[in-house]
Amino acid sequence: MKLGLEEMLQLLQEVEQGDPLDFADLPMDEERLRRLVLSDLLQRDEQLQASASAEECQLIYLLSTAHLVLENLLLHLQLLRLEQPEGSADAQWQALLSRFRRGDGEA
Repeated sequence: MKLGLEEMLQLLQEVEQGDPLDFADLPMDEERLRRLVLSDLLQRDEQLQASASAEECQLIYLLSTAHLVLENLLLHLQLLRLEQPEGSADAQWQALLSRFRRGDGEA
């Protein structure tokens, strides 16, 4: 299924209803940023689809997602360390780890 930019923006909006992003007070237009990111991803997807098999695409997308989730987790933990007094972020860190462990067989 090939979706265009407008359809992807609409789907992204639906995803964000369940898991909203916090743009805080950053000096940027949220809609413009979404368009920029999705346009770039659609262009990369088109290039990838032209040069890789479906299995290779799936692997690349899975690895890219894992990288982004890990990067997001690390940034979140760094923010916790900056915002919380020393040692008090431990409970939040453990809660995050528990959330990720639920699906990997560890506990």
